[in-house]
Amino acid sequence: MSGCTAPATSMSFTLEGQVNVSITITEVDGNLQFDLQVLDDTGEIGDLNAIYFDLFDDSLTSGLSVTGDDVTGTAFKVDGVTKVDNFTNMNGEVVKDYGKFDGGVQFGTQGMSTDDIRSTSFTLSHDTVDLSLADFNLQDFGARLTSVGTEDGAREDSLKLGGTAPEVPEGPTEPTEAAVDDTLTVLETAGFGRGDTFDFLDSGEASILANDLGDCDDPYTGSVVSMNGTTIDPMSTQSTPTIIAGDNGGMLQITADGAINFSADSVDGTNTFAALNDGESAVTNFVYTLEGGSTATLEVTVNGIGTDGGGGGGGGETDAFMM
Repeated sequence: MSGCTAPATSMSFTLEGQVNVSITITEVDGNLQFDLQVLDDTGEIGDLNAIYFDLFDDSLTSGLSVTGDDVTGTAFKVDGVTKVDNFTNMNGEVVKDYGKFDGGVQFGTQGMSTDDIRSTSFTLSHDTVDLSLADFNLQDFGARLTSVGTEDGAREDSLKLGGTAPEVPEGPTEPTEAAVDDTLTVLETAGFGRGDTFDFLDSGEASILANDLGDCDDPYTGSVVSMNGTTIDPMSTQSTPTIIAGDNGGMLQITADGAINFSADSVDGTNTFAALNDGESAVTNFVYTLEGGSTATLEVTVNGIGTDGGGGGGGGETDAFMM
């Protein structure tokens, strides 16, 4: 079985163009940390002036704030941001392709004479809610760069990049238990006092819990809490089992750890299945419940061995409750 994987707390993507800009967003205590990097994998570099973004939930826009060592300005307006300062405007092809943004964060100053920002970080916060990666699921981003060119060149170009964040990786759903159906095949002569103290399932397992799943698809480690509507004694053992009537006859001794023992006899001491002939069978069911509420069915198939109703069952026997 596979264990739980932690929910995604970070995602990375790249705005690609003449110069590529890498963006990594990480969840940190209800805030989002943005790590930006101007990559040098195209042969050219640039001075990162600003980053722009859309939000999945536009209502968050009014409560945003930004902190960061290189941050020199911000702008927030639902579908209304194309610039933070005049030297960081995004007007042109990017706005035409992606539309106006919900927010913009400006870094440093114009040109590279005072600063030449190749990497920077900032923290995005909201005044009333915790932010998460889901707030940027498949949202549009933009970047404004100046002083674009080769490392040792004149770097006289400017650049506007646009792109879309990826779909946020999904974490696991809330872990839940899952009970799995079982089957047991016995003869019509099966009884509590006639053989082993417990029965093996058709799968070879000694407990109906053996194939059940716990949190994160790990093996279930809890107990059976009820069967056919009857509560199972949590302290029950093979010497002190709880006895449950089947929905079509027969009885089952069961312990909290899922060990079982079937008897074809009913509560009144008669064998429900005594009339079965050789080659005939009947089914009786026991529905059990795990601690988390998940249910499954133990289906017991009783095979006949008698003829004309005279099978060697325990009809009229009084040992139905023998341990």
